[in-house]
Amino acid sequence: MAKEPMPDAQFQQLMRKINQETNSRERKIEILYSCRGFFNADQASQLLFAYGSPDDKMRVVQILEPRLCRMTCQEARKIIGSVSVHNDKLAVLDCTKRVLTDAQTKLGEEYILSAFPFEHDKYRALNILNTVRSFVGEKVPAGGHQGYAALGGLYTQARPMVPHLYGPLDYQAMQIPGQGKIEIPPAAQPGVVPSVYTGHPSYAYPRDRTYIEDRGYPGSAEFPNTVSGARPYPAGAPPVSFHSGAPSPTGFPRLEASGYY
Repeated sequence: MAKEPMPDAQFQQLMRKINQETNSRERKIEILYSCRGFFNADQASQLLFAYGSPDDKMRVVQILEPRLCRMTCQEARKIIGSVSVHNDKLAVLDCTKRVLTDAQTKLGEEYILSAFPFEHDKYRALNILNTVRSFVGEKVPAGGHQGYAALGGLYTQARPMVPHLYGPLDYQAMQIPGQGKIEIPPAAQPGVVPSVYTGHPSYAYPRDRTYIEDRGYPGSAEFPNTVSGARPYPAGAPPVSFHSGAPSPTGFPRLEASGYY
């Protein structure tokens, strides 16, 4: 279930309690720790500005980490900008990286990197972002997962496999489901009948030939189609007995029963 941020009226009441507490730093932390609700990026940045000490800010970030709502990298930049120490900025990013919705996009990555002024911090921030995103579909998984086959043989279904047996790595990558060219039969008509599987082409095969059209043996009901009528005996087939194999065993169709005798 998605987390809903704290209502504005309740949040303003919480901010007043924190700002009015001036006697004890621990008491200000306890007020935030004991409250209920979740916070969005704007509310989290306001809470960080309410605490002056860098140590208190880091304790607040640790309290807010499991209570943050989903946010974009542009919104998370406000939280990172709420702290002034550079190492603390990296710690804030490490606490907010799990709620980012667009960390895998280039635009979201640029928003996060723009919050760090130094080049070394940008590289460290990029490494932090890489811990919560993965590109499984773009890379060939590691091979070597073998199993036992019959007669002491081995088999494997994990790519990349041995290039000498299964081809180059680029060719094996194209054989991954969802990658490469979709192979369909030449007689198929894709797109006519929609498939329940969206990632698979739709096969609409043409109507098959009937048994009579494919065989067309003499004596069948529709053989041949060009014969309109049969002449009576003796112009027809020679007389046959009831022990014959077919009404027209010699290839003369539509013989009358009276012509057999």
